[in-house]
Amino acid sequence: MRAKDPTDEEAWAEFVKYYEKFIFHLLHRMSINADDFHDLVQEVLIKLWKSLKTYDRSQSGFRTWLARVVRNAVWDYFAREKRRSTAMAKEQEIANHLRETPATEVEAMIEKEWIIYLTGLAMERMCKVFSGEAVNVFALSLDGKSTEEIAKQLKLKTTSVYTLRNRVKARYIKEVHALMEQLEG
Repeated sequence: MRAKDPTDEEAWAEFVKYYEKFIFHLLHRMSINADDFHDLVQEVLIKLWKSLKTYDRSQSGFRTWLARVVRNAVWDYFAREKRRSTAMAKEQEIANHLRETPATEVEAMIEKEWIIYLTGLAMERMCKVFSGEAVNVFALSLDGKSTEEIAKQLKLKTTSVYTLRNRVKARYIKEVHALMEQLEG
């Protein structure tokens, strides 16, 4: 009960003295990886320290409450290990795939992604320079829509579509070249 007071360091030290070895023993019985024992014991103690102030003797016995905190900490540990294991397996799968993929394929994929990235940056710049309508005309033309389709969809004259598309296209090309010069040196 004294350890519930977060300012009573002596009580907390006494609590740790009595329960740390017990927690260590519990974790050993739960087949926790030996490399993780000490870290997990510390994690459990921190969880106990944080939640000790909420312990209510009338709700459950201390060992029941302690068991619940330890069980939840171990549950979190195994969930973390599972996520880590899954991530490591995925990383290994990617590494194996890259190892088996010819360098030219990897280079081609990187080049394709770079172009997509670079043109996306150029489009972001276009949005800052031109009105939404001008950018929409250009984007629709990149999607393969005809001048007539764009004019009908945006309720514009075809001459306006030509003018807006050509104005944005000219600036877009300059932006792509400027980005290539800036980012590729």
